[in-house]
Order: sequence, then C-alpha cells, then structure tokens
Amino acid sequence: MSAAMDRSSGLLEKVLTVLRAHAEGARAAGVAFIGVVGSVARGEETTESDVDVVFDAGDDLDYWKLSGLVADIEDDLGRRVDVVDRAMMRPENWAFMSRDLVLL
Repeated sequence: MSAAMDRSSGLLEKVLTVLRAHAEGARAAGVAFIGVVGSVARGEETTESDVDVVFDAGDDLDYWKLSGLVADIEDDLGRRVDVVDRAMMRPENWAFMSRDLVLL
C-alpha cells in the first residue's frame, strides 16, 4: 500500500501536532482552528497535496497575523496550507467537507 493511501504515513498526525503548537498564535490572529479536511484528512494525500484547514474567526480577526501564521505552518509542514473560515462557506459546501473533518 502506498503512503498516500496509508494513514500510518503520519502526515495527518504531524499536521494536527503543528496546528496545536500554533494554537496560541491562532488566537492572537483572532481564529480558532477546528480541524483538517480534504485528502490529508482522508489519508489520500500525495506528495503534491496541500493541507486544508478549517477555522472559526472571531470579531478580532487579523488577516496580517493569520497570513504570517499560515506561512509559519507551511514552513513547519513543508507543504502549502489553505485555510477557510467555516462561517464563509455555503452550507452545502460545509456539509460536503465536514464529512472528512478531523477535529483538533
């Protein structure tokens, strides 16, 4: 079985560990990470896959801090990271994506 199909490859756990390590920075940026969705959450990632992270934004969301935080997470993971605010998603998109959601 390839690493892309084997959850024991460790990428999901690495992502969750890195997100937890950046929780304080996330709070400073006005966000709370919810979890991971997409191919990494399903254990179907390839070496080219990005990491899809869902968050809840507070009223004090600071886009500059969030941008810096995402860059730091990308450096830690060695992969591109896409972040999406759950409140900005259409309900039908959230219903689809949340099926894969792995909570922090």
